[in-house]
Amino acid sequence: MAKLISRREFLRGTAAGAMTLTAGAVIGGLTGCNSSAPEATSAAATTEAATEAVKKTLYTPGTYTATEKGLESDITVTMTFDENSITDVQIDASGETEGIGTATPDPLSKAILEAQSAEVDGVSGATVTSNAVKKAASNCIAQAKGEEVSEAAGAGSPAGASQDDWLGAEPEISESDVYSEAEADVIVVGLGVAGVAAARSAAEAGATVIGIDGAAAPCCRSGEYAVINSPKLNARWPERALSREEVDEIIDSHVNESSYRVKRSIAKKWADNIGEAFDWWTEADEHLFIADETRQPIEDENADDFMVPIFRPLPSYKDANGNEHVYNWKEERFPCYPTSVEFLPNQSATFTANWDKALTTGNVEAYFGHFGKKLIMKDGKCVGVYALNDDPQSPNKGKYLKITAKKGVILSTGDYGSNDAAMKHFAPDVMKTHANNRLFTSFDVNGVPTNQGDGLRMGAWAGAKIMGYNAPMIHHMGGGADLSGVGVMGNAGFLNLDMDGKRFMCEDLPGQQLENQIEQTRLMQSWQFFDANWPEQVTHMPAAHGGACYFEDYASIDEAPKNNQTYRNWKSPYQLEAAVQDGRCLKADTLEELVAMVYPDDTVAQKQALDSIKRYNELAESGYDEDFHKVPSRLMPVDTAPFYADQFTTAIMLVCIGGLESDEDCHTFTEVTDEQGRQVCGEIIKGLYVAGNMQGGRFGMEYPIGLKGVSHSMAMYYGKVAGENAAAEV
Repeated sequence: MAKLISRREFLRGTAAGAMTLTAGAVIGGLTGCNSSAPEATSAAATTEAATEAVKKTLYTPGTYTATEKGLESDITVTMTFDENSITDVQIDASGETEGIGTATPDPLSKAILEAQSAEVDGVSGATVTSNAVKKAASNCIAQAKGEEVSEAAGAGSPAGASQDDWLGAEPEISESDVYSEAEADVIVVGLGVAGVAAARSAAEAGATVIGIDGAAAPCCRSGEYAVINSPKLNARWPERALSREEVDEIIDSHVNESSYRVKRSIAKKWADNIGEAFDWWTEADEHLFIADETRQPIEDENADDFMVPIFRPLPSYKDANGNEHVYNWKEERFPCYPTSVEFLPNQSATFTANWDKALTTGNVEAYFGHFGKKLIMKDGKCVGVYALNDDPQSPNKGKYLKITAKKGVILSTGDYGSNDAAMKHFAPDVMKTHANNRLFTSFDVNGVPTNQGDGLRMGAWAGAKIMGYNAPMIHHMGGGADLSGVGVMGNAGFLNLDMDGKRFMCEDLPGQQLENQIEQTRLMQSWQFFDANWPEQVTHMPAAHGGACYFEDYASIDEAPKNNQTYRNWKSPYQLEAAVQDGRCLKADTLEELVAMVYPDDTVAQKQALDSIKRYNELAESGYDEDFHKVPSRLMPVDTAPFYADQFTTAIMLVCIGGLESDEDCHTFTEVTDEQGRQVCGEIIKGLYVAGNMQGGRFGMEYPIGLKGVSHSMAMYYGKVAGENAAAEV
């Protein structure tokens, strides 16, 4: 028999040597849990104790400064403190381009002062800058409190971690470090989409549940979901019903886009069951309004909680003979499946309704401002977790809550994209191109992004195997992004030239593949060119995530559908004119003038660009792209004034998806080393489940975007599965 050494044995052998919710305040009235946590019984008493603690002095008076990377420049925050309060906040964001992903410092300064915290709402349309300000403010607060500020390893890194060591040493926790103990059937660590779904499903199965999260409340973002064969939605939109063969084609495409570095069984179980699971998810929101078209006008009473089908009706155009061509995913090289929906303005209303649904079972209790730091293992089974109370308003800050699980622990802590050390370990190439181009919008009680890789560390220390070939989510949304993050023409397949004026790709690509091509150009920049015929030409473009493929002839936003005024795939003349006026798009009456604006002081590139456009127009005339094999229907000349150009750079990384090795039942596996020295999956770790970005085997190499919103969809579905399986001890 092969000799196997477990990861846990290996680690033991080598380890010698915005609103602030009181962290202990419990949400929900857990029935049948044995909870001795004093903070779970009296929020008033906790608040009183916290007040007394504050009187002992929060800060060392003085002025502190911290700097973080913004969208285009460094942002410096300077904060002044007396013994118990923040007295002044100054923000220098002068290097950011006003109106393009930047924040006006004054509103953020005021918000931080009023909240006395870095946990404040960002400025709409200025997420990158807002996040940098909040991170720098958190750094200043930590300095004023005398807390260690780790620049190298990232805010979520454990003791012993460094710039080159993402894992660090597993914390040693003694009884004196524990402020209280609690017990439940199931523990859910991380209350995002996956965690909330897990908490609800476990509670509805009759299990008692304790949820913990480092934020002040459950967190979610955006709102796209891929949905296949929902009974509820198919009844409304019968053309979306898919056959067994069509579903299998979609599953195969997903696996193929991930370079077969994922488990087909995980994709298949999701595809076969997501329809009914999605109906379960939406039934919690009794106020949700479902529109029947993407651009349907929405009445005021539904404006804060509605859902639209994406690409309904499907894009279409008429050819020179008047024949209509409707988008058909089966004819596409890179299909985008018409299966998805989007919650608008975002998914928070439905997400919160599901959390409320979980609470109303009477089986759920939650601790916020608490971070899972160490799993409790007994005889190879996961039986609990130590959660660090890091809420700045809690008298027990710095102490642990010990939670015992009678049935199982679910890790749903998200990815690690904001942790530099983890990124350098799992995705070193991404750090070479995107170290300063990452975005995450959920923050803990200290104003730090929540995606720090806590779950990966806990799992690794417990002996679990981590999947390889992680998938960064970097799908390009086009050049000249507006404040919503969508480009002038999105990633529609118009002519694209590099910084030397040369054509370098077939432009008829989805956003992720487009990003990959741009990263291979000199300077990682390019320019998109189109002309006055764009209104008719966009209708030839494919349905795609972030690509213009519909035309609306609106002169202003006031003419657009009520409470549903813009959508990324629809373009109107007023939007293009606005992009020209604010400099996101260049416009000229001749191609010579345009290339001179695009490549100033580079006459060689200007000439090359004109030659490239001439060649492209010749190919369009011939009807066949012998250079890059673009489909003829999207090979359209650039020959009619006025002419336009907008610049493409690298896109923002949203998350980096990896997780613990898993299966379609959300199990985890030990890591063992076989006789050949290979690190392989061993046995299932009893009591330890994963969901969301902690579940390996869903995405590999890169994020496939043929199924818009598949990340949210799989997170919700497998959160539901994890909760049910943990409750049943499957």
